[in-house]
Amino acid sequence: MKRPIADNSSYYRDVMRILRIAGTLLPIAVIPLGFLVQRGVLDNRFYVNDTWFAALSIAFVVTAIGQYFLTRYRPTPENYLLLSVVYHIVGIAFILTVTGFLSPAIICWVALMLAVDTYFGTTAFILSALTLILTGWASLILSGATPNEYTTVGLFCAFIIAVGFTVSRIRSVTDRERRALTKSREDENFQRERLITLVNSMGDAVVTTDEEGAIKIYNAATLNLLDTNASLTNKKIDRVLRLFDENDKRIRAVDLAKARGVVFTRTDLIHKFNDGEQINLYINFSPIQLSYQGAGDKGFIFILRDITKEKSLEEERDEFISVVSHELRTPVAIVEGNISNLRILQDRGADQATLNHALDDAHDQIMYLAKMINDLSTLSRAERGLDGSTEDIDTAAFLHELYNSYVDSAQKKHLKLDLDIQPHLPHITTSRLYLEEVLQNFLTNAIKYTKEGSVTLIGHKVRGGVYFAVQDSGIGISKSDQRHIFERFWRSEDYRTRETSGTGLGLYVTQKLAGKLGVKIEFESRLNHGSTFSFIVKTTRE
Repeated sequence: MKRPIADNSSYYRDVMRILRIAGTLLPIAVIPLGFLVQRGVLDNRFYVNDTWFAALSIAFVVTAIGQYFLTRYRPTPENYLLLSVVYHIVGIAFILTVTGFLSPAIICWVALMLAVDTYFGTTAFILSALTLILTGWASLILSGATPNEYTTVGLFCAFIIAVGFTVSRIRSVTDRERRALTKSREDENFQRERLITLVNSMGDAVVTTDEEGAIKIYNAATLNLLDTNASLTNKKIDRVLRLFDENDKRIRAVDLAKARGVVFTRTDLIHKFNDGEQINLYINFSPIQLSYQGAGDKGFIFILRDITKEKSLEEERDEFISVVSHELRTPVAIVEGNISNLRILQDRGADQATLNHALDDAHDQIMYLAKMINDLSTLSRAERGLDGSTEDIDTAAFLHELYNSYVDSAQKKHLKLDLDIQPHLPHITTSRLYLEEVLQNFLTNAIKYTKEGSVTLIGHKVRGGVYFAVQDSGIGISKSDQRHIFERFWRSEDYRTRETSGTGLGLYVTQKLAGKLGVKIEFESRLNHGSTFSFIVKTTRE
């Protein structure tokens, strides 16, 4: 037996309200028939006496009032079952001791069958129908009926059951169609939401328009590319996207898409901002067509990407070499100066403490150079795809090994290193070297920038993958610094950051490695409250 309906849709609220009202008005339909029987207008062979009739009438009214309030304010399965049983008992008693079976009152049984079918399903409907048949059979025995009356009662039962069954099946079909329609709408909304989510998750700007170029869907990357916060919905794309070719001739995106009629790309177009700035664009033009022939265009999809930097790749490489040379020149000069100074101090017979200080400075700079060379080497390998071979990794064992290798480093700073991993972590297939370097960078930074508290290495199973994270209670990152942390050679001006050595390449290299792993680094940080760096690696098997 299924539970009474707990659907919050307007359809089912209306159904339950109709049944509640019908149950409340039932005495108004039945009790007047009893009066007609009492007066002899209708067959009164079954009528017992006025007292019994009055008692049953009061029972009907009390039941009707009770069901109204119970189904409205306490619609529990137990209350629905109680009311169904009471209505059947009072109805049977009224038929067998007041009106008889062959009276208009028997039509109300249709409402009873529909109610229990709605509340509890087909099984309850069958039980109600069987109860009707037994009531008819009992009335025949009590009245000493003739063979003709047996036939009439049988026809009455068949008619009532047929009407109830027909109405019930019509309602059932309506319910199925409504559920199918609701599911179809939900699927449509889900697909639309998934499409919008997919579009919003893309790094490239995506814009869909109708046939006339009015924008219908766009993602956040579009607003970022066009440097605007204004809504673009229903605006003409050629008003917000001011395209020019290399000859400074104005190009209209929709006209270009209509003229070609197929998917194509352009990398020679420029978008000009109102303030005179301009960017080089990669644009993919895609007409939206229905799956059957002759449907015609229903709009266009434009995928846009700023390739200004790609156009000046050579300049960027030159700039990188220049910056690296500059960054290397400073520590080399310091090392050279300290060593030269050390020789002079030795010749002059300086004390050992002074000599040690010069040696320490030189050593620190050598370690700085070694770190930078290591970072550049890692970056170079990642860019060329070296050491990126994948293998099956036992995630739990991998995290334990990583944890054990950093326990001593944390203890030397009087920090607590925790390992938070869930049992039965799935295996993953990825580059062990890249994954290890990413997490090592997170752990190194967490320990370096945490003066007191704890650092936690996390491995949790999530849908479709394994969630890796390193959480610390360190100095945190200010909001103004957060948008720069993945830039090469960038270090925060926070004095606490400057107290420790660093090349400014760690997170830049880490992001490059994350790209090779096919993961996206997420981070949350609050100044003076710590940081959490995380990413999800997809699993190949559970």
